[in-house]
Amino acid sequence: MARKFHDRDVTRLLLAAQRWIERCLWADGSLLSDRSLWTPPLIEELRSAFVDHLDAGDDDFMTKLRGQMEAASPAGRQLMAEMMWVLLLFPSNVGAEKKRQHVRDVWSWSGETLPPDNPMLESEVVQGVGSAGTAYNNLRWKELAYLIALAQSMKSKSTSDRKSIFEDYERFVEWIESVQRDGDRQFRHMLRYFAYPDRVERMSSNRDRISVLEGFKVASRSQLKGWTDRQLDDALLKLRRDCEAKYPGKALDFYEPPLEAQWRSAKQDEELVAVPVVQEPSAAESSKQKAAATPVPQMAAPTNLIVYGPPGTGKTHWLRERFKDYTDAPNDVDPESWLQETLTVHGWRSVIAAALADLGHPARVPEIRAHRWVHAKAKQRGRAPAGVQATLWGYLQEHTPETSKTVNISIRRPPYLFDKREAGDWQLIPGWQEQDDESAQLWRTLKAGPKAATEAIHRYKVVTFHPSFTYEDFVRGIRPVRIAEDGATQFRLVDGKFKQICDEAHANPGKRYALFIDEINRANIAKVFGELITLIEPDKRAVFDAQGRLVEGLAVHLPGEEQADSAERPFGVPKNLDIYGTMNTADRSIALLDVALRRRFQFEERGPDYETLATVVEGVQLGSLLRRINDRLEYLLDRDHRIGHAYLMKAQTLDSVREAFAKQLIPLLQEYFFDDFSRVALVLSTTGDQAFVKEEQLSFGGLFGCQQLDGGPGDRSRFIVTSPASWTASGFRGIYEDAPGVIPTA
Repeated sequence: MARKFHDRDVTRLLLAAQRWIERCLWADGSLLSDRSLWTPPLIEELRSAFVDHLDAGDDDFMTKLRGQMEAASPAGRQLMAEMMWVLLLFPSNVGAEKKRQHVRDVWSWSGETLPPDNPMLESEVVQGVGSAGTAYNNLRWKELAYLIALAQSMKSKSTSDRKSIFEDYERFVEWIESVQRDGDRQFRHMLRYFAYPDRVERMSSNRDRISVLEGFKVASRSQLKGWTDRQLDDALLKLRRDCEAKYPGKALDFYEPPLEAQWRSAKQDEELVAVPVVQEPSAAESSKQKAAATPVPQMAAPTNLIVYGPPGTGKTHWLRERFKDYTDAPNDVDPESWLQETLTVHGWRSVIAAALADLGHPARVPEIRAHRWVHAKAKQRGRAPAGVQATLWGYLQEHTPETSKTVNISIRRPPYLFDKREAGDWQLIPGWQEQDDESAQLWRTLKAGPKAATEAIHRYKVVTFHPSFTYEDFVRGIRPVRIAEDGATQFRLVDGKFKQICDEAHANPGKRYALFIDEINRANIAKVFGELITLIEPDKRAVFDAQGRLVEGLAVHLPGEEQADSAERPFGVPKNLDIYGTMNTADRSIALLDVALRRRFQFEERGPDYETLATVVEGVQLGSLLRRINDRLEYLLDRDHRIGHAYLMKAQTLDSVREAFAKQLIPLLQEYFFDDFSRVALVLSTTGDQAFVKEEQLSFGGLFGCQQLDGGPGDRSRFIVTSPASWTASGFRGIYEDAPGVIPTA
């Protein structure tokens, strides 16, 4: 891989890294002197002084580190200086002079001065490879603890094993994954690059690895997030080989043309930093004036419809066909729907960052609150803009670096994006896009606007009910949520699919939205809907004015609102939300459905469609065949246990008919009759030459070869499914031929 980039040559840096590996990890030597510093006792001394005595105070990292090193020996302090050199070798967003100063300062704590002409401190060596982002600096204490753990693990092995680990990528990956780390530490990527610069890309986090592979369409982001470091390295190496074949003889780097443009827009990245943007008018006074003048929009009556029928009658297919009614093509989407859909998948942190970037200058919270994107997000969450000020303050403070001098709260969460100036206004910190790709991507998307949209807008959500589905899943409940890049989680109040789609519909009353519920009868309806069962009635649908006041319908206060950081409007089901459900009557009859639900929905039956199933396969009329089987089922059971046409729709040959019967229809009949094969045999009885289910006699004497005991079981019969290969066309025809079938009454 390239050693020279557009602004730097890292050849000497990589040679220095290799020197450190050989002298300090393989051996127990030193990088900056001729002493023995990287020894197990000295590394343990640093672990005890630093890891066992972490300083949670408000001082900066270097001040706290000096206090922790008070108990260390002079040699231990010199080892800490070399570890500082290692941690600062990769980042290019820390200047060379700053790096030298840190290393010299720590070395001086030993009572000695590091010679200024040390070759390991020359600018070509400490210039850096690439940006590590501000999170690396803000969490340097975690990276240092991780480096100490790596060194201890390496020193626990023999000298020959240490060398062999670094000479074999497979062993190296296995080793580094075995070392315990606190969160998603970036130094592991840096060390892989130092050890294998010809195999590993110069990327200090998996964020860019995933973005590159997604941009080159290697896999989707959701798939890539589940890949290991090894899988990402392998995929990037293959991608590099493909690119080298496309651009023979050219030194390629994913952060430079021509590759960079394929996974991110350099022009947009520059605009994020440099271009001031004029905000569209969105003052609170404007919305107040409109509130009094704008009438509540008149909407069509909402649809509450359940499609029911036996299995295989096309209910789910019908549901999917309805998706089109609630989908806007990219070239046909209106700005309001596009904005609401775009903001739906992003939280407050990203919206605040995008709004600040759009403003183009530091801003106080009221100005941020007045931004049109913040207004839209508040509307989507069912809040008045004036009610989100506490929310904005909370996110701004929590995502401020720990080094900030103007924010005094104990809880901080990466990514670190914001900082407050002495004047009291807020700004984005330099390089915020690298810390939070999600927020940067939202900013680019919102700036491009709906005209640049390439994906359809879906004004619907889909959910499948099941026996363990609850109110907490559907409406609102406490769920574990990942809150930091190091994998920490907290339990938080999370909105379910129903609450989400209601909020989206409320925020965009000019468009119709839909909730599709598959298998609606498989859950406990009373538990899932709870108090909201009344609110779905068409004449109880809620309409709110521009100030969030209920002007029509009914609304309730959801659990958790009293603990919210700002007031939520009461919850109501909007008029522009349609609700569709499907139910399989073989699982539960419509007669057994919750009476409260039955009163609030219309019902449409979908039975077997014999006309659609008009195929004739080797003389077998599939429609007539299915009709006769269903007539028998309705006689023996009821109409809810018929079989739908979908089971035979793909059958074009006799073999495919046999397969459908053997693998789908007969197992379904077994379930219908609770494994009573005499009933299955009756349903499939045929006048043809080969039975589908035949009866065999089991005799006591034939099985046991002795005299039957008094009171013992006598002879009995059993039913077995014959071989599908023996099923003939005449056998299938014999099910519906030579018998009159249903006789109409006069």
